[in-house]
Amino acid sequence: MTLEKLISKRKQSWEEQRSIERDISLTDAIADKILTTKELREQVQEKPHLLIEACFSVIDKRRRRVPFILNDVQRDFISKIETLGTEKPYFVLKGRQQGFTTIITAIQLSHAIVKHNFSGFTVADRDDNTKAIFNDKAKVMLDLLPKRLQPTQKFNSVNEMYFSKLNSSWRIASATPNVGRSRTLSFIHFSEIAFYRCPLSDLQRSIAEAATEEAFTIYETTANGFNEAKALWDSGSCHNLFYEWWRTKEYVCADHSYLNTCDKWLMDRLSVLKEKGLTDDQLAWYAKKYSLYIDKSSIKQEYPCSPEEAFIVSGDCIFNKDEIANYLSNFNVKSTLGRFKYEKVLVPINNSEGKPMAYEKRIEGIEFVPDPQGFISIVEEPYCVTEGTVTKKAPYVIGADTAGTGADYFTAKVINNISGRCVATLRKQRIDEDLFAEQLYCLGKYYNNALLAVEINFSAHPVKILEELEYPNLYKRLLKRDSGQELSPIYGFLTTYSTRPLIISNLVMEMRENLRLETDRETLNELASFVRDENGRCEAAGGGHDDLVIASAIARYVGSKHTHEMEIIDTGSSFLDKLFANCHAETNQFMEW
Repeated sequence: MTLEKLISKRKQSWEEQRSIERDISLTDAIADKILTTKELREQVQEKPHLLIEACFSVIDKRRRRVPFILNDVQRDFISKIETLGTEKPYFVLKGRQQGFTTIITAIQLSHAIVKHNFSGFTVADRDDNTKAIFNDKAKVMLDLLPKRLQPTQKFNSVNEMYFSKLNSSWRIASATPNVGRSRTLSFIHFSEIAFYRCPLSDLQRSIAEAATEEAFTIYETTANGFNEAKALWDSGSCHNLFYEWWRTKEYVCADHSYLNTCDKWLMDRLSVLKEKGLTDDQLAWYAKKYSLYIDKSSIKQEYPCSPEEAFIVSGDCIFNKDEIANYLSNFNVKSTLGRFKYEKVLVPINNSEGKPMAYEKRIEGIEFVPDPQGFISIVEEPYCVTEGTVTKKAPYVIGADTAGTGADYFTAKVINNISGRCVATLRKQRIDEDLFAEQLYCLGKYYNNALLAVEINFSAHPVKILEELEYPNLYKRLLKRDSGQELSPIYGFLTTYSTRPLIISNLVMEMRENLRLETDRETLNELASFVRDENGRCEAAGGGHDDLVIASAIARYVGSKHTHEMEIIDTGSSFLDKLFANCHAETNQFMEW
């Protein structure tokens, strides 16, 4: 006999009879079986959450007592924690009313009534939710348990249950900076973290000191704009789990009249969802829910279709958020992650007698090496085809942005200047400037000696290194001297009060015409959060990042001035013919007055 078989028997009984009296009798019998069977007790000790479907009951939305049978998203979540363990925290991003607070509370309660010295803790966003979780969820589940499974309580206060014989407890409190101090915690649930009124970072500091080494930590929320919750999601420090609204089976509507709409946004959204395979009943439910909102944009946060849409940005977004969200909801661009491997060699500079006077650094043996921990993603290999004596090469442009501070990223975007498609992206938060320059050198050489434009606002060091390495196609400006008409070439792209609006406007136009030219998910995320502030400046919302946006803007602006034609090299033609065919290559000089 196993707990799984007992759970299956309970489910079957409920499906056949829908009798709560029968279910109460059955759970009493299951409880007796567990307490008198060593193998079953061992299963419960190993996986306390199995008790939930075996013996727990809840009050449903119609105020009726029903067995606690996991829905699809709850079952998936249980499967994830069984597979991934507790080494990293979990971040559950979800839509409204999918049952996560209930299942997480039930998991804590199952541990508290089984494990010795267990200490669980839930941090709610506000007082009324604190009371609701404690009274309507935890206390009800405990009270509805078979009496033989209810452990002896030393006390049961308004926010804590303490089981004296087990020395175990579960407590809940509202989010305040010092909550959780002076306790040793083995399970921590941060509920609706995007709505905390105190900094999440303060809570992490106070509670982290109280957590045991193997503490199970869960962050759970619906999104609330670009705040600390979004930063935590992006940090990579958690197992990120996103649950789309349509994974909740109850979200269906038989009235298909809601699908007859003239709302352009809703029509586009329903079309995207239909492509995902949603049924008409699911589409009708979504359309009905949409019709009930006064602020129609609320549905994007309450019932998001992608993590990016969940963290909807408020304010005047420069790019089309809805189009980006629809694109990301079906985003399936494949890429290879890696970095460049190369050799640095010293080439001697000889005097007239053939003796070395100095040495120049050179890069040789360039090779792109796939690496899951790499920081360069390649979507499309460089186009270079040789047929007989004729070689055809596509022109590429690279825009690069150096990290302004330690929080910013070094970035680069590679654009095929014929198709306009982004074919590669570099993004690395912490890297020495010389190593960044060397990776740029390799990236440019890899893509047919791409025209390489590096922003020099914060630092010109990467450009100086590229000059020293004699990169063959480095973007340069022509700067007029104060003393006269002589023009001096300056390498690197300078973003100023006049050039910044120009390059951003150009990027807005290109993305409006064909958003699918962008093939990098993180870049699309930055586009969706790029807003105009109250002073009219365009930048990332909520202290986010826009390094990829700026790199893209530089690449596409410089690319608009560069050649859009294939380079053709015929090794069988004369020198003059080749010179004439390639004369268009000298197009990377721009006047700056």
